[in-house]
Amino acid sequence: MPPRIPQGLLALARLTAAAVRGRERDIRRELVAALAEDVDVHRLHETLLQVVPFAGYGRAINAFAVLDSLRPDRPFRLERGTSKGDRLCRRIYGPSYGPLMRRLNALHPDLASWILRDGYGRVLSRGGLTIVERELLAVAALAALDGLEKQLESHVRGARRVGASEARIRAVLRAVR
Repeated sequence: MPPRIPQGLLALARLTAAAVRGRERDIRRELVAALAEDVDVHRLHETLLQVVPFAGYGRAINAFAVLDSLRPDRPFRLERGTSKGDRLCRRIYGPSYGPLMRRLNALHPDLASWILRDGYGRVLSRGGLTIVERELLAVAALAALDGLEKQLESHVRGARRVGASEARIRAVLRAVR
């Protein structure tokens, strides 16, 4: 018997895909569906914050505007990212961490720093969603975007490293494609 997918996770994956694609109608539909499944509004906020490293601030802002029109709740928790971003990135990338950092530093020294500080330290290390859920939502975001196959494969491996089952990874991919 395949493992049970946690309540609301596929709804969050579909919301992630809609948000990174940027279609307001689809974002609204997925938010309404997630709310109908009683997904906690804090988890919705965390999911939309996670859009930033994959599709940018603009897409996240637009998705938050839709959420605000449906649920103006403010479950904010201010968190700061420092070395926890580096620790999380090492955990997700495992033996690929060193080569990844060398490649990013070769592209631009600030790129690696920003990814660790902002992407992993401020976004992916936050509370509200488990690391497995965050990696599965990263998979959803990258699967929904064109031309990011290498990053998608990296995050599929990362999802496995942090404990996501193959069944959950496949279910998320099916939900967003």
